[in-house]
Amino acid sequence: MNKLGRLFDVIRNTNFSPVISNGEAKLSKTAATKTLTNTSASSSSIPPMTNPSSDDIVTLAEIEANTKQTSDDPCIVCSNPCPDHDNYPRYLKIDQNSILEGTVKPYYKHVIISTGKSDWPDRIEDDTDTLASSLTCAIKAGDKQKGDLSSKKKEKKKSRDKNEPDPLLIKIETFGGQSEKPRIVITNSSRLNSDHASFSTGNDILLYPENLLVRKVKPMQAVDFYERFLANRATLHQDKDNSDDRTSIVEFQIEPVPYKAVILICSHRHRDKRCGVTAPLLKTELDSVLKKKGLDLETRPIDGVGVFMTSHIGGHKFAGNLIVYRDGQGIWYGRVTPCHARAIIETTVIEGKVIKDLYRGAMNGSFTPGKNCGKLEW
Repeated sequence: MNKLGRLFDVIRNTNFSPVISNGEAKLSKTAATKTLTNTSASSSSIPPMTNPSSDDIVTLAEIEANTKQTSDDPCIVCSNPCPDHDNYPRYLKIDQNSILEGTVKPYYKHVIISTGKSDWPDRIEDDTDTLASSLTCAIKAGDKQKGDLSSKKKEKKKSRDKNEPDPLLIKIETFGGQSEKPRIVITNSSRLNSDHASFSTGNDILLYPENLLVRKVKPMQAVDFYERFLANRATLHQDKDNSDDRTSIVEFQIEPVPYKAVILICSHRHRDKRCGVTAPLLKTELDSVLKKKGLDLETRPIDGVGVFMTSHIGGHKFAGNLIVYRDGQGIWYGRVTPCHARAIIETTVIEGKVIKDLYRGAMNGSFTPGKNCGKLEW
């Protein structure tokens, strides 16, 4: 039986269902950030959830005030609908009152699967025979295996100091003071495969924060991908009782992400109509602003700014929702309208500043003290 079959057997014999909470995969127990040169790391390498400093934050009012001094454009951060931009239909019930900051659960890695589509079945993890479904199963099976190993280690080390934290049970404090496990987020995207290769040969994956493009990954390679990029393989194999007849991990075609920055807009209409309606309007305006600045992928196919649709990322009541990945950061915004497009590109994508009024949260480690994420230069 191959590895995928063995791990799926683990799932079938375990009392959980392979469903991603809020459309996102949760990686419990251990997980580690990998690099091209070292794919095995301890769970302590998971970066903490950090908040932007006061120097990293700017408000819409401040942007507007500064813009009026340097630009004749009267509409850059319109608080209300204006005649210069497309407005969302009034029937959309968008939450304008709840606090946005803190609505992103801790996560430290994002797997973005290229599908060439802008909408998908309600739950991508249940879409059988797809890479999203296979990766979800591989992660859950790996978690189960790690949980079993953790139990064995506890039995063997009963004399360990009770006050010493178990490295297999890393937790991160949320904004509300509750402890939550860090997660791996899995989403589909509208991105096409590199060189427009057929999806029958596999799906390209963008992996953050590593800034990697892994080309043509097939569903049958989900376990290998998990072990190569997502799992703590050193932990999995350090117990002799846990060894098995694994075959060698396949060789993946790995390249740096060919974009200076990436903007992901939730467009998952089958999951929630609000995202399906708002996303196309946002993308049109973002593409227009980038085109005027010469930063679009048509003008700069190698180091431009990619704008792609993505499947459910949570918080659809805050539509439009988007994520900006740039220079090791993952910044989440909600209640975004086309009027905010220029401000997001100039202030966040280029300058690296967080717009307080739209800020929902960030990928773990985005604002680690001493991290130099300044202005992007072309």
